[in-house]
Amino acid sequence: MPSRHSGSSRGNHNSSSHNSKGSYEVDQEDLVEQVKSIVTLLYEVITTKPHEWETYVVSARSAMTALDHLHFFRDPSRYAEQVWIIQGLQDFAYHNADNGCIRDIAEHCQAFWLRVLRNYPESVDALAGLGKNWLQRSQETLVRIQNAEGSDSSSSGDVSLTTALKDFGSYCILADPRRQGALYVEARGYLQPSVDFYVRAVRAADNLVVTNGDLFSQAAESQMSLGNVTASPANERLFTEAVRYLRRAESIPGYTLSVYMQQYLEDYGRYVS
Repeated sequence: MPSRHSGSSRGNHNSSSHNSKGSYEVDQEDLVEQVKSIVTLLYEVITTKPHEWETYVVSARSAMTALDHLHFFRDPSRYAEQVWIIQGLQDFAYHNADNGCIRDIAEHCQAFWLRVLRNYPESVDALAGLGKNWLQRSQETLVRIQNAEGSDSSSSGDVSLTTALKDFGSYCILADPRRQGALYVEARGYLQPSVDFYVRAVRAADNLVVTNGDLFSQAAESQMSLGNVTASPANERLFTEAVRYLRRAESIPGYTLSVYMQQYLEDYGRYVS
């Protein structure tokens, strides 16, 4: 039969356990706040001093380690924080996408987005975030294609758009054998999932009756980029869909397309009914 003393000991133990649990929760929140501080710093770095990015890689990786340790993305109640954190890490990972990415951070962001999707399968933010991750990953390969072909354009955005502008009016010509080369295959491997995720993001936004010009514009870029590395006539559908996305973006009151997107729409929109 338990003594009063043993019962008292159990009571003290339970109290100690409760205090310990409370302390642990406080420690967790402190760690989350530290992660947020790091991500805030990363946002500042890429906007004000991107040339110093290497100095902050260790901090970004420590933030990812902490998020993994906390199982932060299992909590559906922290959706807004999760999206903000992943976007910050992803922007940092692709701060100069023309020259590649910080691969482990970029891949971590993909994994984080997928965890958000488990809780929110129709999350526009997560689907678009994955689409953007794959689109940004393709940029280095698109630049290599540009350099190999001696294109006059000077940025990865121009690679997709400039070549697409040239190709759109003649997409019914015979398939270009260059598009079967290794770089083209690699680019399609990145761009096909980008297109797929953006299609899902647009569908989810439509279901929620949400209009987002940036979403339509980025979805158009993914379609155009994939069309640019896809042989004719299969790229017709991709270029056509890009025009339709740009029309939707342009129709949003107060939204302005980039110069390149506006040029594409004005020059080739008339070909799409």
